[in-house]
Amino acid sequence: MADSDLLTVTQAAEALSSSGQSIRNWIREGRLAAVRVGNRFLIARAEIERMRGEAPGPGGEGPWEFADDAPRAALRRAVGASRAERLLGD
Repeated sequence: MADSDLLTVTQAAEALSSSGQSIRNWIREGRLAAVRVGNRFLIARAEIERMRGEAPGPGGEGPWEFADDAPRAALRRAVGASRAERLLGD
């Protein structure tokens, strides 16, 4: 394995769009395999690719993905006079 195949915690965090603390937590939990060399952790590039494959993709509808012809539900009105209406006398 070449040196370029091993990433530091900082490099792994950048590759996974995460924080260094999250990477360390994942190593401690066993979710991410790493080798400890002195006081540093080194993570194989293949392990980063594996973690990327496990990441859930964006799901659900976006705010602009809706049918224009779908009826919109009316907003519910509060029953009785609200405190502001009672104070204002409306």
